[in-house]
Amino acid sequence: MLGVAGVVVAGAAAIGHLGGSDSASPTVAPASAAPVDENGVPILSLPEPDPVEEPQDTAGKCRADRGDQKSGAGVIAAFNFAYYNQRNGEAARALATPTSTVQPGPELQRFIDAVPLGTNHCQKITALSDGVYLVDLSVMRPGQPVDRGTQTVTTAHLDGRWYVDAFT
Repeated sequence: MLGVAGVVVAGAAAIGHLGGSDSASPTVAPASAAPVDENGVPILSLPEPDPVEEPQDTAGKCRADRGDQKSGAGVIAAFNFAYYNQRNGEAARALATPTSTVQPGPELQRFIDAVPLGTNHCQKITALSDGVYLVDLSVMRPGQPVDRGTQTVTTAHLDGRWYVDAFT
């Protein structure tokens, strides 16, 4: 019986090479037929996949990441990243709704330019209601104590993206 199995494996490997396959490992048909569904497609018995780690909830944690426009909290982080890290008024303003209370880019840039180089920030963003967040912002200027404040930020979902709307 072992000799027959060796012939089957060798034959499968030879057929794989004749078919133009560059694969180093031959494909071997299973010895017994797998069960099939109503369409004649084999039903495979595969192991359960490894669990995928869910993204961690950042609520209550101080964050200073790039953010994104996939959520209200994400766009708040993106706005502050553009303001403190990129130091770009136009980029920050682009993350606000057209009717936002956020200053126009050039005026926003004047505020950014007044912030000392090397200033860092982090924020704790907590959802209060749909699109409304409490933001606990910590600003760390070089050689100065941490300046901490809270504000309520309203966000809006427009055309599939989130934008900041009002800071109060």
